[in-house]
Amino acid sequence: MSALEKLQNEVERQKRKISEIEKSIETVEKEFNVRFDDERNDIKAQKYLADDPNLQIAIVGTIKAGKSTFINALFEENIASTDVTPETASLTKFKYSSQNKLLVKFYNRKEWDELWESVKESESRTKTKIFREEFESSGAKNIESQYIGKSDETIEVSNIEDLKNKVKEYTSKNSKIHYFVKELTVYLNNENMPKDVTIVDTPGLDDVVDYRSKITRDYIKRANAVIVCVDSSSLRNDEYVTITKVFDNVGDDKYKVMILGTQIDNRNNPKEDWKKQSEEWKKYLKDNYNNDENLLNNNIIGVSSYVFSNIISLENGEKCEEEAILQIYKLAKSYGIDLSLQDPNLNNNIIKNSNYIRDFTNIEKVNSLMKGNIISKGVEIATNDLESRYSNMITNISNKAKSIKDSNSQSRASLDMDRKQQEEFKLMKNKEIEEIEKAMNGLNEAFENIKTQWLNQNKKLKEAIKK
Repeated sequence: MSALEKLQNEVERQKRKISEIEKSIETVEKEFNVRFDDERNDIKAQKYLADDPNLQIAIVGTIKAGKSTFINALFEENIASTDVTPETASLTKFKYSSQNKLLVKFYNRKEWDELWESVKESESRTKTKIFREEFESSGAKNIESQYIGKSDETIEVSNIEDLKNKVKEYTSKNSKIHYFVKELTVYLNNENMPKDVTIVDTPGLDDVVDYRSKITRDYIKRANAVIVCVDSSSLRNDEYVTITKVFDNVGDDKYKVMILGTQIDNRNNPKEDWKKQSEEWKKYLKDNYNNDENLLNNNIIGVSSYVFSNIISLENGEKCEEEAILQIYKLAKSYGIDLSLQDPNLNNNIIKNSNYIRDFTNIEKVNSLMKGNIISKGVEIATNDLESRYSNMITNISNKAKSIKDSNSQSRASLDMDRKQQEEFKLMKNKEIEEIEKAMNGLNEAFENIKTQWLNQNKKLKEAIKK
């Protein structure tokens, strides 16, 4: 049996079992008047995984961390929207296909209402109405009824330029339609797009609307491998927390997480600045990688997607903006390539050294690691993840069922007690409650003491400052 057949058989087995489990849960809920809400969420996630079990690689990070620019560099095609203002607001999936086309999924009414609840919460928390103002000024309100609840839409295009324009229409912040897009799948006829793999550009983890950030947080649990894009200038605490959660999700397979320090070309001295920064990152991330020196050196990589894409453009005889030439010059100069901005043949000299400069961007290194460590094992990784997550789901359901059974047994036992036994049982429970209350009183008293000491210290500090 081939690895692919094994995966397909496992998918069919799980679908049958899940159907049986759902019926059993429904019976137990009615019989014992209990709810399996968390367990039903686990089942929903497993069904979602079984519907599309192939290897999925998530590209995650904060807004403007360079996720879309990195994806464009991987494909050597500017397909993901990288306008000045937009950020990815929905899951954008890229899959190989012999035919360029799009599959667009829109929010239903319930999801749209939940998104706006998140908008209100954001406005209350930040005291700003950025999302609402942009939504209203774009004219999107006028077309809301056309798109909320709209059926999935497949759009076939005749060439790559039409595909790019359509992607921009459904994902760019400058397009009013993008507000209503829940998920976009881009089927791409591109030799750099690996087959039987899905690469996913995700909403920013610091989106002003937390509902959209939650899409990313939830999707990280689904992804088989994760590439985290972090601006190479620093590693913020919230980014470190996200990275830690990503590592928790992959279990022992630490190689499935890659950390990219993006936009190294923006540093004053790209080579030296990233060298210092990467050493600092390794100190923070060594525990996540189980102190594995090879993983620390190979999976924490500084990249310049912007320079790589523009080098490709120059090699193809296309023109580059002056800003791009400056960034290429700065990166090359930091690695010792002798170029001059005053040289009338600068572009030609860049092309002569393009092989070296491409190496400095590390995009091909990332691509090689992805193919060698993850994509080449795609079916095996997908099968193992499908089985382990199914096992976790079953464990959680079993634990809930056991808890209900134990609780029910205890209730039945108490009914079978005689009056004296029931009184003793009640006294024992009351004693337990008294012990808990006593512990809480002690805790509250400790907190009050700490509060009093803090107020006294604060008072002394104010007096000292005043003097």
